[in-house]
Amino acid sequence: MNNKERNIDRLYKARAAHIRWMNSVKLLISGLTIKDKVPSPIIQESYFGKWYYDEALQFAKFNSNQVLNEIEDLMESIYNQYTQIYLIYFGKKSSMIQSIFGVKHSASKYELELASNYYEETIVLSDKLKKKLATLERQLFALSLEQHDKVKVFEEETTSLSEPSLLNRTDTKSYKYGARSY
Repeated sequence: MNNKERNIDRLYKARAAHIRWMNSVKLLISGLTIKDKVPSPIIQESYFGKWYYDEALQFAKFNSNQVLNEIEDLMESIYNQYTQIYLIYFGKKSSMIQSIFGVKHSASKYELELASNYYEETIVLSDKLKKKLATLERQLFALSLEQHDKVKVFEEETTSLSEPSLLNRTDTKSYKYGARSY
């Protein structure tokens, strides 16, 4: 798999991860949540957010800056809406007496309706996001293999810069340890 195919494949995986995330939100709204599967309201903790900030933004240097900015705006709007939903379900702390007797906080009928409205708005934003991802996909297809290779070079440079240079050093006698060396 060449770099172009790898980058487009990662875009597909990010889109699929977003769809799974939206399905998890739908389950939450439906009252069918699994404790371990509650989506996080923090963008960077999602697979899609990690892909966007770690990989997708690298394509801004190839005429994709505008669509990437639009994707980020939509992504932030989606997560802002979801944060409101999350607060309805998990924002209130139950009292000590409720937790002793195993009574969980339940949202009022009004709160559940409000959460449903937030979810409907999130669906509209998600559909717009998917359209922008399709635009980004076409842009990635239009890029040459050499341009995709530059993204890979960029990734390799960042990983090599983060590795300590002393690990490869054989002459450790001349190195002085500590904050002050005399």
